Amino acid sequence: MTWPKARSRSMPLWRFVLPALLSLPAAAADWKLLSQTEDPEKVISWYVDMGSIVRDDDYLRAFLRTSWSMPQFAADGTAYQSSTYLNYFDCDAHKIAYTANAYFASTEPDDMPVHQEPALPVSRLKFQPVIPGSAGAMRLDFVCQYRSKNFLTHLALPDMDG
Repeated sequence: MTWPKARSRSMPLWRFVLPALLSLPAAAADWKLLSQTEDPEKVISWYVDMGSIVRDDDYLRAFLRTSWSMPQFAADGTAYQSSTYLNYFDCDAHKIAYTANAYFASTEPDDMPVHQEPALPVSRLKFQPVIPGSAGAMRLDFVCQYRSKNFLTHLALPDMDG
């Protein structure tokens, strides 16, 4: 993984708002464990923030988190053990798009991120099909079961197309 260059003065502030939201203390989110690897040498856990599952036009949107029992390393040597990110789910096409990543030194997002990647507007996201049986397929299946629930609302994000 290669970290992008530092923020330029011309880059819009909204691109840093979502990663900042992702770095809120873990208590602010309702993290539900979705699955976990069974390898005791390297446990990987996937979570979804239940309160963040909402409809956004033709998609569902949710904040997710991945935690590793062993440190992961970026190309520049920066260590991290968890990542929170925004996913958009196209339930009918069985595709997911990822954006707004925040990386943390610990397994919980309860400290300052060691790295952040800005959110992209939906129009610039690359939706990818999920591989049956993969962690992505499991996340898609879990979140998409909520697409017809009444509690879903459209929570506005900053205008990312501007």
